[in-house]
Amino acid sequence: MTPAGPDVGGGHPEGVPAPPAPTSPPGTPGRSGPGRAVGLRGAAGRRGPTGRGVDDLRRHNLSAVLQAVHHAGAVSRAQLTTTLALSRSTVGDLVGDMVEAGLLVERRPDASSGRGVGRPSLLVRPAPGSPTVLAVYADVHRVRVALVGLGGEVLGRLDDDLPAVVGPARAASAAASLAARLVPTAADRARLVGVGAAVPGTVRAGTGVVGLAPHLGWVEAPFGDALADALAAALGRRLPVELGNDADLGVVAEHLRGGARSTTDVVYLCGTWGLGSGIISGGNRLTGRHGFAGEVGHIGVDPEGRACHCGSRGCWESESQASAWAAPLDLDADAPDVAARVLERLDRGGVAARRTRDRVSRSFARGLASIVNVFDPRAVLLGAGLWQDLWPAVEDDVMPWVDRLVLPALRGHVDVRPAGLGTGSTLVGAAEVALAPLLADPLLPAAHLAVAP
Repeated sequence: MTPAGPDVGGGHPEGVPAPPAPTSPPGTPGRSGPGRAVGLRGAAGRRGPTGRGVDDLRRHNLSAVLQAVHHAGAVSRAQLTTTLALSRSTVGDLVGDMVEAGLLVERRPDASSGRGVGRPSLLVRPAPGSPTVLAVYADVHRVRVALVGLGGEVLGRLDDDLPAVVGPARAASAAASLAARLVPTAADRARLVGVGAAVPGTVRAGTGVVGLAPHLGWVEAPFGDALADALAAALGRRLPVELGNDADLGVVAEHLRGGARSTTDVVYLCGTWGLGSGIISGGNRLTGRHGFAGEVGHIGVDPEGRACHCGSRGCWESESQASAWAAPLDLDADAPDVAARVLERLDRGGVAARRTRDRVSRSFARGLASIVNVFDPRAVLLGAGLWQDLWPAVEDDVMPWVDRLVLPALRGHVDVRPAGLGTGSTLVGAAEVALAPLLADPLLPAAHLAVAP
């Protein structure tokens, strides 16, 4: 139990236990909340640090309130008081500060929304025109850009096709062109404060450098700087760019807003040509020493199998992704619509289709069984990519093999399904990482400057 201490923001002293922090987006070390807010008092009952310490505590409580509203979309003052273990007057003061800053608004609930006695608690929600971020996904064949606000509201989205392999500068230029079209459409509702970007490759934390994105042809590519430069030229203002792996960002989004909201153990898979994963275990995102954890596409499923770009043979992705389907079915593995072509070919039937379906489904099941045995997840979510598209047609081919290959104690408990956010998980996750500085320090002055069109 944390010693009691003063509410910062008004109200009476309260002692509150510190709960486990929720999953933080990649690149946001130490970000807390929205758990309970904290008090501050010395161990012997004396008042704790003053001055800067009190400022830090107030910032933490502001952050806890804003994160609670951001994750819920709308929440009553009474719910904030209960969830954050703060007094009503403290919550009122904290919310008031953020209303004045243009972050939040308060509204009385509809008369029909409840039957309680007395005056209903005010509803707190993100303010119209509150800060927004750009979310960018530079994927194989396509770049996607969305404008996302507090509460996860998507104000607009545009996509554009790309050649199969483009350099980071070309991808950044395409994203900036979409942003230049998108931002003016929401100019009256948006104050742009940052950019979150996702790529299907390994990212060197804090550098903006993509170490390796083999299906984009990138090695040690400074995509973060290239994107910041392109957006500065297109929008007239240089914005901070946070860069992350697409699967890592996807699992963050699913955990906060999608199909894993009430799940502490989940594996998220995505990709068409490669296969990556984001993993949450015990409520914590697994990153690994170098931030590269989750490269499950290189689990070995057949030592005599197809050559993989990593230099090995029989990797999970080389045995189950686009090329594994396309070659025996005489399809173009690099086609942007390869999933639709595979489904069409399977529908036509024939010996080759049947054999390919059986072989590749079994290979995918071997990989699924491996991650289930290692991580014991409550759910495996299929994000944007080949297997999300194929799953309705091949689930019955895959799952019997998964049940056969997992540990006996896990049989019948494996939940494999498409991601709750569909193809939008990675963009939503990119928005979360871009909003993280604002959520950590809600009254940061730079966060409230409007972008120059």
